[in-house]
Formats: sequence, structure tokens, C-alpha cells
Amino acid sequence: MVLVLATGCGLAGCEKAPVEEADKARRAVEEARQAEADKYAAEDFAQLEDSLRVGLVELDRQQAQFGFWRTYQVARHALGWTAAQGDQVRQQARDSKESLGQVAADALKMASTDVGATASSVAKIPRRTEYIEEIHSFKYDLKAMRNVLQEMNADLQAERFEQVQTKAKTVQGQAERLRREVRAVMAQEGLLAPRAGRR
Repeated sequence: MVLVLATGCGLAGCEKAPVEEADKARRAVEEARQAEADKYAAEDFAQLEDSLRVGLVELDRQQAQFGFWRTYQVARHALGWTAAQGDQVRQQARDSKESLGQVAADALKMASTDVGATASSVAKIPRRTEYIEEIHSFKYDLKAMRNVLQEMNADLQAERFEQVQTKAKTVQGQAERLRREVRAVMAQEGLLAPRAGRR
């Protein structure tokens, strides 16, 4: 029986295992991983890995069959799809990373601007004895915020984009609080500029 099947396989021509397709699919997944698709295009990368897994499992299953009954259609389709989608997933990861990096850079810039504006407000407080303690407190807060800005810059360089955005919100909140306190001091002195529209 085996001899008959083998002869039939030889005459009919058994379907070749998609070994080359498997290698291409593996490379596609690995290149996507190197582009950090698992982080910046996680859902699509997971689909890519699943497709590779399906293809390889089906490839192994068919290779365990007698040659006459082997059919690699499912494996070939899954592996081909993986190889074809690899470039798209890799590019998506790069685009997403670039976008997140730009958002984080903008957040750092805005936080820096807020801290600068706050420092300018503090500098306008009259240097009188009754305000010395408050001025020292304000300057201490400004120093702490500038330290966080330095951390944010390090986070940006290390591509910790989410941390940059989280810290930016904290710094901006602190800067706004500090400016309100400065305005309260200035109001006591009658040094606030009148708001537009008010008489």
C-alpha cells in the first residue's frame, strides 16, 4: 500500500511544502518586532504572530501526513499573508512611534513654556519683607518643576513617551496653581493689569 502511494505521489507530483514561505513569514514577524511593532502596533502585530503560528502549525500537521494526502493550502495562505502584511505592520509601528514622539515633544515644550511664564510672574512680585517667605516658596516650587522638565527630557530621549505626557500634565497643573498664588499676591498690591472688557 505504501509503495503504491509513493508511486502515485511520484507520478502525480506531491505538493511541495511551503518552506520558503515559512522563512519569509518568520523574517516578516522578526523585522516587525525589531521595529517595535509589539509596542507601537500591538494589535496588528498580534495578528501577524497569530497568522505565523497558524501557518507553522498547519505546515507541521501536513508534513506528518502521508505524501498523497498532504495539502498545504491553509499553511501557504497563512504564511503568505504574514509575509505580505509584515511591511505594513512595520511601517504602522514606525508611524505610530513618530506620532507619539511628536506629541510627547510638544507636551514637553508646552510644559517648559508654562514654567517659564510662571517664573516671569514670580519675578514681578515686589521684593518686600512681607513677601520674602512666599517668594522663597515660589522659587522652591519652580526649581522642583524645572527638575521634572529635565526628567521629561530624559524620558523623551529614552522614548518613554507616555511618561513625558503624564509628567507634563502634572507640571502644567503645578504651574497654573503657582500662577494663581502669584496673582493673589499681586492683587493685594493692586499690580494686576485690568482684564480686557472690564471697566
